[in-house]
Amino acid sequence: MNKIIKTAASLTFVFAMASGASAQTQLRLAVETTSGDPTHVMLSTFRDALQASAGDQVTTTFNDGGSLGDENALAEMVRVGAVDVIPMGSDGVAALDSHFSVFDTPFLFSGKEQARAALDGEFGDVMAASLRENADLEVLAFGELGVRVISNSKRAIMTPADLAGLKLRTPSSPTRMMAFQTLGAAPTNLPLGEVYMGLRQGVIDGQENPLSVIKEFSLHEAQSHISLTNHIYTPITLVMNGAAYDALDDDMKAQVRAAAEAGVEATRQLSDDSDAALVEEFRAAGLTVTEPDIAAFQKAAEPIRAHIADVVTPEFMTRVEGMIQ
Repeated sequence: MNKIIKTAASLTFVFAMASGASAQTQLRLAVETTSGDPTHVMLSTFRDALQASAGDQVTTTFNDGGSLGDENALAEMVRVGAVDVIPMGSDGVAALDSHFSVFDTPFLFSGKEQARAALDGEFGDVMAASLRENADLEVLAFGELGVRVISNSKRAIMTPADLAGLKLRTPSSPTRMMAFQTLGAAPTNLPLGEVYMGLRQGVIDGQENPLSVIKEFSLHEAQSHISLTNHIYTPITLVMNGAAYDALDDDMKAQVRAAAEAGVEATRQLSDDSDAALVEEFRAAGLTVTEPDIAAFQKAAEPIRAHIADVVTPEFMTRVEGMIQ
C-alpha cells in the first residue's frame, strides 16, 4: 500500500508541475461511502458548491464507494498528497491526532445544538489547529455525522445492564471500544461495509451509529431493536492536505472554505431530517424503538471520562470542557 501511495503521490506531483501554467486548481476528492451517507453528502456538496462558485478555475475528480480504499487508507493518502480532500469520522481522525479521542467521551455534549456551537467556535479552532500541528492536515469545516444510537437483534437496551455480553460492533477507535467494555458490552471491530453481513450471520449482535447511517447501510433490516441512547456526537471532519491548501491563493482558499460550509449545512440538515423521520419509519417497519434511561447511562459512563482524559491529557480534557460550557 505504501509503495502504491508513494507512486500515486509522485505522479500527482509531476502532473501538477506539468499543468501549473494553466493556473487551474485541480483537486482530487475521495470518500469511502456512497450517495446518501452523511460523509458522502459532505464531500459531494463541497464539490458542487466549489464548482458553482469557482467555475473553470477548478477541476475535481471524485472517487466514492471506497474505490480508493477505506477511511484509514484515504487518511494515509491525503497525508502524502495522493488525494487532496476527504471527510473523516472522529475515530479515523483520532488515529492521526489523539486529541480527537475526546469525541469518544459519552455525553460530552448535551445535544446537537451545543456540539454545533462548540465546533463553530473556539473548540473547533483548537481542534483544527491540533490536527494541522500533528498531521499537517487543514480542517476545512466540521460537518455532522450525528448522534449515535444502539441497534441490536437481541433485546431492548433500557439501562447499561442490558448491554452485558452484547457483541457490539464499534469503529476501530481504542477509546470507543474501551467505553463499551466499561459499559459491559463485548465490542468488536468490523469495517462498516461488513456490518450488515456480520449482523445477518450472527458474528455481531448489534452496532452503534447515527440513525441516518443505519438507514443508508440497511442495518435495520438485520435488527429488531433500536435504543435512542444518543451517547456520542460524531462530527465529520473535512480535511485537506496541508501543502495543497497552502498552495492555494487567498481567493481560492476563501472559496474552498465557503464550499466546505455548504457541506456543513447540508449534513446538519440531513441529520435533523433523519432524526425527525427515521424513528417512525423504523417503527413502521416493525422495529422496537425505545428511549432508555439516559441518566443511568450517564452515571455508568462517568469512569470513561477519566480513561479518555489519560489519552488526550487531563489538561486538554479540562480545557475542552471549559470551552464547551
